[in-house]
Amino acid sequence: MYTRRLLLSTQHQHVLHLRASLLSTTPSTAHCCCCNSRSNSSNTSGDEINLLQLFRDISDRSVSSRRDKGGRVHPTTSAANLTSNLCRAYLSLPNTSLSQWRNKGDEQQIDPKQQFMRVLLDEYAVDRSELSSAIKAMQSHSSFNDKSISRLRDFCTPHYERCFHYILHSAHDDLGVAFMVKLRQDILDIIHYTKFAQKAGEQDENDNIKAAFATTLSSTQYFSKLQTAERCIQTILTSLFRPGVLILQRITYEETPAAIIEQIALKEAVHPLQSLNDLRTRLGPGRRCFAFFHPALPHKPLVFVHVSLLQQMPKSMEDIHAGSEKIVQGVDTEQDASCATFYSITNTEPGLSGVDLGNHLIKSVVKKLKQELPKLDTFCTLSPMPSFNKWLQGKIAIHQSIHDATMIFTKEEMRLLQSILPSSGPKSLLDSLLDLLKTPKWHSDAHTTTLLKPLLLKLAAYYLTVDTHHGRPLCPVAKFHVRNGAEMFRLNYLADTSLKGMRNSFGIMINYHYPLDEIESNQFRYEMSGEISVRDGVICWLDSALKPDANSA
Repeated sequence: MYTRRLLLSTQHQHVLHLRASLLSTTPSTAHCCCCNSRSNSSNTSGDEINLLQLFRDISDRSVSSRRDKGGRVHPTTSAANLTSNLCRAYLSLPNTSLSQWRNKGDEQQIDPKQQFMRVLLDEYAVDRSELSSAIKAMQSHSSFNDKSISRLRDFCTPHYERCFHYILHSAHDDLGVAFMVKLRQDILDIIHYTKFAQKAGEQDENDNIKAAFATTLSSTQYFSKLQTAERCIQTILTSLFRPGVLILQRITYEETPAAIIEQIALKEAVHPLQSLNDLRTRLGPGRRCFAFFHPALPHKPLVFVHVSLLQQMPKSMEDIHAGSEKIVQGVDTEQDASCATFYSITNTEPGLSGVDLGNHLIKSVVKKLKQELPKLDTFCTLSPMPSFNKWLQGKIAIHQSIHDATMIFTKEEMRLLQSILPSSGPKSLLDSLLDLLKTPKWHSDAHTTTLLKPLLLKLAAYYLTVDTHHGRPLCPVAKFHVRNGAEMFRLNYLADTSLKGMRNSFGIMINYHYPLDEIESNQFRYEMSGEISVRDGVICWLDSALKPDANSA
């Protein structure tokens, strides 16, 4: 269900224990209206309600002049009930894996979601023949007045877009919004799957599987249509979830309802919670947690951020923990804090990816904290590099020989690597480096970590500033922060030695600094030319030949 999805399914027992603890120790509250509105209709399955018939009826209502597609309008059913029934029917459908459809071959029937999307894209997209006729008519009569241009614009608008607006304006409670978010999430899932599955399908020797795959939405036939529909829904959601509508709330252990705290705890994506005490610490003295809510989803945190109040910019997660401990013990006070560090930002809804919630959240929190704590003069992050390990493995696969490796490392650095690593035998030196980094607790050896520090930080700086895609960072976290006006400030070695931190980025983290007087100019330069402000704490690890001088500061 839309509001009950738990992201930590791999830690099921821990989740159950944490949830029980939350409900027994935090203020109780009824579940959100969107949960109730859907649970009340849970007895009505998608099979019992004809999803396609409901949408056709809505289509006829939304545009009365549209040709009859075979649907029958029910005059006794109100628009609110009709659209709400459609939303409930769609939201009640189970999630289905596209890979499961493929693997079952031609015996697998298309499920209701796929059938609904296919009709949506086939029957309610832009009518190309009508559009072509309208263009030819305008050209033949040279009729380019406002009326004809407006009519042409109507032909360019897919009919499902009008239906979506009708659903949003008519459905009960939050159902229309929930439907749109879930529909976009499902479309994004198919698009992402298609990018990887089509190549595998071409290599598959099973004709039955190929035939089944070709009939799914993952086929090339539907790919561009899906992308068009996804962009249409994103535009609608961006308008719905604009800054002036969103509500900023502070999350506290004592006052926030348990159902909301539960979602914050279970959907934390950057630093998973370890215990109930860990949750109390993150919501306690020296810390802040803020979330954006939408009026249609008042009990659903859409995106949330954890903040630590410190005396200086942190170099590690241990600095975050130590700073909170000092405030708890009375050594420091929140009022004297000069640095606010964002150390975790989580978007709870995949269907809202690409809707710029995180950027607005950071700016709103900065404003809120400045009002509460006037002494704050530094706003920064302590951010992971979640794809660094994966990038390094790809680099090593390309640069197999020592000769190729010198494209990144100098000869002196290559000799240093040889002194650290055991005899590699048939393996390349870089392969041996990767094997060492896969060794549990390699960072416990002080000698090894000291020797590896300049090499790993050089690789990290290279990954962030040199090996870009069309001038933009490969790292999604870096792209997010520099697009929002931050500067790359400092790389931090072994800053997160948790299992996840070591697995993703060998413990390396980075500080992004938000200089309040330069945020807008940084944003403008990045959007116009891809220029990124990179400080010495990052750039110093690169050789002069590799430094992106034009973009450094």
